[in-house]
Amino acid sequence: MSDVLTYPPHYPPRQRWARFFIGVRWLGPDLSFFTALKSLQGSRAAQQMDQWGGGARQRIATVVGEAFARQLRWPSPWFLPGDRLEVIVGGPRFASMDTQQDIANALGEIQQMLGVALPRSYWEIASARTLGEVVDHLMAEGASDRL
Repeated sequence: MSDVLTYPPHYPPRQRWARFFIGVRWLGPDLSFFTALKSLQGSRAAQQMDQWGGGARQRIATVVGEAFARQLRWPSPWFLPGDRLEVIVGGPRFASMDTQQDIANALGEIQQMLGVALPRSYWEIASARTLGEVVDHLMAEGASDRL
């Protein structure tokens, strides 16, 4: 596994039966990578946030990371520019019934803390982006002016 948070090629499953049996041990796709993602993210140190380049970009990334860690129960608030947003919002374990509400809470907290309101349609498209791309978009929307 690389040092960025990304799903393995087999996830999410594309075959009908793999999707049907997702979460069913021995029948569905292997979901053990969630443990590896949680471990990787939890092993990160504050110094790795230097990858953001300092300044407003790093402050925004810190606010975003703290919200995702708190609302989605990631072990640390340290997320890197290359981390895939779909993985971050997916959380450190296979989806639970509360996942959609947790995501909404995290996005609401981020927008409130940064003073930026983005439509739901933006967040749906953003799931295919890296966190670096999302942070840059938040900066372009004026989030750095509010920190």
